[in-house]
Amino acid sequence: MPRKNPTDRRLDGTAAPKAVTPDAATVLGKFSAATRAWFTGAFEGPTPAQVGAWDAIGRGDHTLVVAPTGSGKTLAAFLSSLDTLAAEPLPEDVLRRCRVLYISPLKALAVDVERNLRSPLAGIRQAAARLGAPVPDITVSMRSGDTPADERRAFARTPGDILITTPESLFLLLTSQARNSLRGVQTVIIDEVHAVCATKRGAHLALTLERLDALLEHPAQRIGLSATVRPLDEVATFLAGGRPVSIVAPPSTKVFDLQVVVPIEDMSNLGEPTDDLTGSAAGASKRASIWPHVEERVLDLVESHRSTIVFANSRRLAERLTSRLNEIATERAMMALERATDSAEPESLGALVARAPAQLMAQAGSGAPADAAGSAVVARAHHGSVSREQRALVEEALKAGQLPAVVATSSLELGIDMGAVDLVVQIESPPSVAAGLQRIGRAGHQVGAVSRGVIFPKYRGDLVQCAVVAERMAAGQIERCVSRGTHSTSWPSRSWPCWRWTR
Repeated sequence: MPRKNPTDRRLDGTAAPKAVTPDAATVLGKFSAATRAWFTGAFEGPTPAQVGAWDAIGRGDHTLVVAPTGSGKTLAAFLSSLDTLAAEPLPEDVLRRCRVLYISPLKALAVDVERNLRSPLAGIRQAAARLGAPVPDITVSMRSGDTPADERRAFARTPGDILITTPESLFLLLTSQARNSLRGVQTVIIDEVHAVCATKRGAHLALTLERLDALLEHPAQRIGLSATVRPLDEVATFLAGGRPVSIVAPPSTKVFDLQVVVPIEDMSNLGEPTDDLTGSAAGASKRASIWPHVEERVLDLVESHRSTIVFANSRRLAERLTSRLNEIATERAMMALERATDSAEPESLGALVARAPAQLMAQAGSGAPADAAGSAVVARAHHGSVSREQRALVEEALKAGQLPAVVATSSLELGIDMGAVDLVVQIESPPSVAAGLQRIGRAGHQVGAVSRGVIFPKYRGDLVQCAVVAERMAAGQIERCVSRGTHSTSWPSRSWPCWRWTR
């Protein structure tokens, strides 16, 4: 249920009013008929996070929404703004300015949000047309490091009602002549606030938001979204600069199915030495390794699920694991071909041998496509060194069910919508409990769905850390976001705090 800061005190020390649990019907009744008709037709009902967020946002409060992945936080933040934009008269072209600002810590997340906004925008337009109400004309713009120059110039001339951007691009906007397009901003949505609040990047964003408020006639309402962050009062201070904040943190009902899997009987006895080295290390002396066992088990999991995301802690490991999964899948397909050849009738043997290995993927237990050389492709890599175009192709292939698995680093850790992911595999202990929850939360990323994850330790010491992290993930004991040193509640202060994560 929505609540104010702990001890029922505001951040400035004054007493906060008692939190009252809002009613879903009452909150939905505050929306326009078109917005209400679209939402009730598309969903069974609002989640507790959405009810609390709409109640606080409707009062005009700065709002921090903390809820598990798949609870509809982003829609909760956007729907109120969309309803307001639809109800307000369209400004004259010469006065048209951006009114809603969405800040994403990742360019990929910004692109994903822009894509997912199309559904509610189209739904509200259609509902308004059916009800005979004025059809809203809400436009969306994007600004990031990947935005072409012509689109940037177009935004300066005719800005969209909603701007989706990153912290760095917002800073550049405020430093350029295009800042006049931001003079009408009423709402600022900061997604995945935990990814920036504990870093120097977050301190820079806090300063940028103050610069934005100085540009406006009235300070913009700030809405922060996160699934894994604590303590809430510290993050609320960061979000609104010490101003009063309503914190919406309903009890979590998210269910995680976690397993820590060791693919061998005894990690102190890895069996016979094997040459598992690749690249420049190929040809070195053979040594015992757990990697062949891990690779086989990961491929087993990929083949037994429709869609899988495999997380690695480094780009080098992601590329290496992707290559090995595809190689093993090809070997299995060839073995299936040999078995089919041995059991085939003589008259059909020629046609069977002529079939490419990729055509036997279904018989081998995989629905993977093949590359130009005929090798099976069950996985593709996804990380920051992959081009934007290639990342988009990989994401779409996984969503469409054309690619069984993606091996990623933190590039897919945040709230990017990857469709219906059945399983998340983590190689090695995740960097933190919060990162582990974000990654495993990519599976079952729907309201009420179970997020299933498997963690593979690399060595005995890593097994201990995996077990501890898994236990803390199940209990929701994420790391604290605290400031080093002291600072006053008047924000910003001269002694700017240096944020960091601690356990």
